[in-house]
This record gives sequence, C-alpha cells and structure tokens, in this order.
Amino acid sequence: MKIKIRDRILNMNLMEKEPHDPEIVRTVARMKRVVERWNLDADFRKACESDPEKTLAEIAPDVDPEAFRLLINKDAAEKLVEDLKAEKISEEDIPESYVIYKASVREKILHREKLRQTYCVPDEPHFRAWRERQQKRCYMEMGPSAQRMVQAALMFELTLGCSVGCPFCGVASQGLRGIFRYTEENAALWRETLRRMHALLGGAAGRGTCYYSCEGLDNPDYEKFLSDYYSEFGVVPQTTTAAATRDIERTRALLRFADENDPHIDRFSVISAEMRDTIFEAFTPEELVNVELLPQFPEAPGNCFAKVGRNRDKDDEDAVGGTIACASGFIVNMQEKSLRLMTPFVSDRDHPTGEWILEKCAFRSAEDLEKQMRRMIETYMPLELDFEKRVGASCDFSLEETDGNVRVGAHGVRVDMLHAPMAQAGLDTVVTALKARRYTGDEILELLPEDMNPAQSILLLKQLWDHGLIDQVTE
Repeated sequence: MKIKIRDRILNMNLMEKEPHDPEIVRTVARMKRVVERWNLDADFRKACESDPEKTLAEIAPDVDPEAFRLLINKDAAEKLVEDLKAEKISEEDIPESYVIYKASVREKILHREKLRQTYCVPDEPHFRAWRERQQKRCYMEMGPSAQRMVQAALMFELTLGCSVGCPFCGVASQGLRGIFRYTEENAALWRETLRRMHALLGGAAGRGTCYYSCEGLDNPDYEKFLSDYYSEFGVVPQTTTAAATRDIERTRALLRFADENDPHIDRFSVISAEMRDTIFEAFTPEELVNVELLPQFPEAPGNCFAKVGRNRDKDDEDAVGGTIACASGFIVNMQEKSLRLMTPFVSDRDHPTGEWILEKCAFRSAEDLEKQMRRMIETYMPLELDFEKRVGASCDFSLEETDGNVRVGAHGVRVDMLHAPMAQAGLDTVVTALKARRYTGDEILELLPEDMNPAQSILLLKQLWDHGLIDQVTE
C-alpha cells in the first residue's frame, strides 16, 4: 500500500457518493476516533502522556503510535516538515496513516472553502454584494478566525426554542415553546417556501441548515422536512445536534440518509462525559467518519467555549468576545412564521449573542415571506453608497495615518486602505461622524478641514463601505 504522499493527498472523496476505498475509510475513522478521545477524555489524555504505546495498544491497537504522536504533538509535526524539506527523511519515512488522516482534514477544509466562496453565494446581486461586505467586516473584526464562517445565505428553524438548554449556548436560545409539525398544511407551506427561496437566491438557498437557534431533533418530523429539502435542492443539509444520544437508532438513520444521498460533515455537540461514552459505545468509528464530535463540556481537554451568549463574561459587560454565528443572510422560523436578517458580530454589550440582527418581521405565507425578503434586500443591501443618505459605522474601528497610508484597525486586524496622506485630525472627524450615525455622506465631507482632499475623502468612505465597516442608516 506504500505510495507517494501526493497521491494520497490529492482527493480523499469521503464526501462524495461514489464508492470509497474501504481501507482509507477505516484508516481515517480509526485515527479520527483516537484524536477525539484525546480531545474528549481527560483520563485517556493523561494515560497517553504517561505511556502512549501501552494506552494505544489497549484502546486502539490498530493505530500507529508514531502517527498519533505526530497528530497530538505540534513540535513533532513541525520537525517532520523541516526534516522533509531538508531531505533528512523521505516521504516513505512518514507514517502512511498520518498522511491519509491529514489528507481527510484537508478535504474538509477545502469543502468549507467551497461553501464560503461558491456554494453559499446568492444569485441575487444586491444580496451577493452585501454578503461579501459582511465577510470583509467579519475579517476586520475577528481576524483569520472569520474565514471559518461559511456565511450561509439562508437558514431555517423548525421549532421555536430548544429543549436542551446548554449552559454554553452561544445564541442563548430559550426553552422549547413550539414545534412546526409536518401536517398537510405545513408541508405545503414548507415546499412552497423552498421553491420560492430557490428561485430568488439560487443554489445558495439550499446550502444552509434546518436549525439555528434551536435543536433540529426536537422536531419529530425533522427527517420529513429534510427529505423535501433534498428533493428541492439535491442537498441534504448539515445537522449539528446536542441530542445525538436521545434516540440512537434515529440518529443512525439520519446519518445513513446523508451518506446515501449527499455525504457531508455533520456534528455532535458532546455535552457530558456520559454522552461521550455512549457515543463511543453506540457508533463505530466508520459510522462517524463524517461526523465531528465537538467537546462541549468543561472536563473535556479540548473544550473551547466562545465568550458569547450564555457564556459571556457576566462580570464585564464591556468585554468583547467571539461569536458562533455562521450566516450572513436570512433566518426563517417556520413555527413562529418570522424572518430575520442577521450577520455575525463580535459579542459585546450591544450584541451579547454575537449577532447583528438588522430586522425581524412576521410573514403569513410563502408569498408574503418572499415579499418581506425582497423588501429587506432593497432596504439594507444597496449596491453603492449613497452620499445623500445617512451613513454610519457598522462596528468599532479606528483610522490612523501611517507613512502616507490610512490604516484601518478593528478588533481583529489592521490593514492599509487609502494610499495617500491624510491629516489625523480629519480622520478623527470622519470616525466621530460615522459613529454618530446621523450625518449623510455629503455632510461628513463638509465637516472635514478645508485642506483635506475631497476626492481622497470620498475614496476613503467608499473603501470603508466596500469592507462593510460602514452602512446606510435605515432607522
């Protein structure tokens, strides 16, 4: 089975319906399972640190200890790359299971990039441009971590609230208060909604999920809605659930439906050690090869809760945290019959759940939903900055003149925009006026010192607009 690394890395195809090499699937699944144990089980991690070969021999005898060491030891992995570049070792010296597993991880990252850059891009031109601006703003606010957001254009909720009540819930979802059941009337509304969304947004309408601030498996008819979704878009939406062990056979069937029709990455939020143990016992590594296990309980060594929602620092309301939001677009709650337009935002006093909700409204029918969505697109997503209307800062940022460049800084990064000298006093005036959100673009230009170049000032405002850092005030 020894072949060159590049031949293994090219394309794993684990997220394709075509038949897979069972040996590759088995290798990825077994390596993935021990990595999950490392992230989820403190006792396993402690035992590995004490005697890794003995621990693996007992828990996973078919896993190469050297391959596992390279996965959990960053220094060892970096040295391997250095030795390979220096030709101290050859490709054949690297454990093959390590290469195969890393290739599978690479495939997941590439798939996420396709979602973010291609699949989730709406056809509607105003929406498409607005989403691109929000992506740039998120990068300015959050840095490289923002590139992990797929920025879905459309997501659905099939319940109102959530029964799980996770103490770390990033969107602070309230308790379960209603379920959109698959009645004849509701099914007709659902199918008509999908059809209209498909026509308006294109394929991006089918690249969201059927949950957001809720638990998909709270709905007993969840699978029926997914079946209609697949019939409309040819895509099985991704599921993240904190209730994977509530009904093991139901969960197993849900995974099988995805694997047979549209393989993709699903996720289990593992919220306790007991749940972890149940998952490891109930599901084989192969069954979960395309399921990420998220360590979402304090005792898990790999847990990393975002400071957002219920997990925000209650003692510091001015603290700036992260977000778990993954959509720049519309959230449709079918039970409440509500529509909201939102985009990710750093968690702060004004956005404790890490969401910027531009508007929420009710709808009565699929036709009315489309009408309301078109209205929001027209209201919040102009293609160009209108200097005759009010304009304001979308988020907290600063402007400073550095070596003949105007540098923009937010929470995440600093970038040079306008390559021209501008007086710092004038830049301070621009920021103050934008944060006030009560001046038109033309009025801001009139506030600037006479010695500031109007053309450069206009260009600066347009660049801030293109990066999503300013928006047209609508209220």
